[in-house]
Formats: sequence, C-alpha cells, structure tokens
Amino acid sequence: MKRLSVVDYIRINTVLFSSIVEVGDSRRIAPFSQALAFQKEVPLFFSNEGSLSAFPFFKRELPKVTIEDKITMNIFHQNPVIKVNTVRILGISSSSVLQIGSTVEIESKSKVKHIRKLLEHQTIER
Repeated sequence: MKRLSVVDYIRINTVLFSSIVEVGDSRRIAPFSQALAFQKEVPLFFSNEGSLSAFPFFKRELPKVTIEDKITMNIFHQNPVIKVNTVRILGISSSSVLQIGSTVEIESKSKVKHIRKLLEHQTIER
C-alpha cells in the first residue's frame, strides 16, 4: 500500500551543495558533493588553485558500508498517511537528505578538502 505524505508547514532557510528536500516517496536518492576550500590569512590566490584533479583524495572511492546481518521486517501501515505538522530547519548542506515519505535506497556521498595557509609558511590540511 502506498502512503500519502502531508506537511502542514515547512520552513527551510538554506539548502546547499547537492542536498535534497523530498516530500513524498522515491525509489532512490543519491546526492553527491565534492568541496575544496582554501582559507588564507593573506587573500592572494592563483589561477591554478582550485582544481580537484590536483588532489588524489577526490579520485579515491569512498568505502561502502555493507550489512551482513539478515534483517527480517514485517511492516503494517495502520494509517495510509504520513502526517507532519511543522518542520523548521536552519540549513541542510553537503549531500544531506530531508525526506517526509518513503525511500527504498539512499546513498549520500560528500568529500571535503579544507586547506588553511597561515603566515610563517604554516600549512594545515585536513
């Protein structure tokens, strides 16, 4: 049995970087985001900075989570309606999903490389 998703009020200030807001059902959701952030004490940037291909980190596959336990579920939808009164969210970012409804499969990925260039030639990478 399919269910109906009903939302009386939803307020979201910001949805960014491959994020999804879904009211209703879906088969598959797969948001993907990659980010490269440079933070410098001296705002001097060069044209060759900012290429994701310069960082092997972005070429690597993210590890997949595998569930080896057998799961048995019996689902009974007593009410055919998913009812939500109020949703208030400040922000959804970096491959996130807000869903009111049902999804068979969600696969979210996000990769972030943050580089800080400080004075005195100190560089901190994460």
